[in-house]
Amino acid sequence: MITNQNKFEKIIEDVVEGRVDEHASKPVQDLDKEYRQGDAASHLRKYDSYDADQAYKTFIDNIQERLLIKRHRRMTVAYYLLAAAVVVSLFVFVHISRHDIEEQGVTVAQQAGKTTDGSGQEKAQQKQIPFYSSAQPQLVLPNGKVVVLAEGGTTVGEANITTKGNTISVDGGLEEELVKLSIPRGRQYDLILSDGTHVWLNAETTLSFPLSFKGDREVTVSGQAFFDVAHTGQDFLVNCSKGVVKVMGTTFDVRDYAGETTSVTLVTGSVAYTTNNETTELHPGEQISQETDTQTPVVQQVDTRRFTAWKDGMIYFKDERLEDVMNDIERMYDVHIVYSDNYLRDMTFTGECSRFKNVDEFMKLLQMTGLIEYKINGKTIILSY
Repeated sequence: MITNQNKFEKIIEDVVEGRVDEHASKPVQDLDKEYRQGDAASHLRKYDSYDADQAYKTFIDNIQERLLIKRHRRMTVAYYLLAAAVVVSLFVFVHISRHDIEEQGVTVAQQAGKTTDGSGQEKAQQKQIPFYSSAQPQLVLPNGKVVVLAEGGTTVGEANITTKGNTISVDGGLEEELVKLSIPRGRQYDLILSDGTHVWLNAETTLSFPLSFKGDREVTVSGQAFFDVAHTGQDFLVNCSKGVVKVMGTTFDVRDYAGETTSVTLVTGSVAYTTNNETTELHPGEQISQETDTQTPVVQQVDTRRFTAWKDGMIYFKDERLEDVMNDIERMYDVHIVYSDNYLRDMTFTGECSRFKNVDEFMKLLQMTGLIEYKINGKTIILSY
């Protein structure tokens, strides 16, 4: 009996080994053409072989129960009904990026950029995430003066601030002045505060912090930031628009973009989140979220990678609305998304890939699902069926 996995493996083998001919279905022919001539081919050809069992398992996990909204009806797209193009493209979409990162040596270990995981082991941090915008980070001083943080060193009173690639380091000296760092669209940085705390700042994010800490440590964030708080014996407070996060030393993500749900996602350690005079303690793997128009936050178990992969140069989404995915793409690549039909916004997708050198490569993979089309006009991306 021919099983679904047999069919799955044969589709991949036919495309990779060049056995697609004029008798194949149109979706398979289209995919074969994209593989032979498109940008995705240069990535896919790096594979000499693949783990068919793992590929099939990933495919099943990512496809089952996928929902597609078109016009006024919703239908469940079961994996055995999807076109062959969807089958193969999802294999590429989920598996290709990790090889790319290892092949290109994007992830490198640097002494100043090491943190610890839950077991206390050191792990290397991403240091070469591409810049997609010429705009540079800016530091606003208490007197209103704006300092552009170009590559190299900057002096603010007795404080020294060094920018090297994606890393900004602060040696505050005795300066306790409160400054505000703004990260533009199309860029992200690892900020090392004067106490040794690492704060990964996503695109379109601001962080207010003192150049050096005295007593309790306190910062304010708007946007998205991942914190690896240094243990000093002093509390560390993170203010966001709806509440305050209190920690001693731990790793967690704060997402607080204007007009979106505010969330705190705990990876290791423990934190306490206070809002409206109510305090909630979180445990690893938990997230507390608060909608823009509600007062009561919600605590739930989540896949923390969904909220932390960005700092490692990855694009990761699981059963996410297309509009939510593209909101992140807008900030990441400094582009603007236009929807030809509002129903596109509610289509759901699952995928994981590294940040490609340009947004077109990401859009090609998304298009290979067979569910959307796109056109790029300058910094504007138009999505359609």
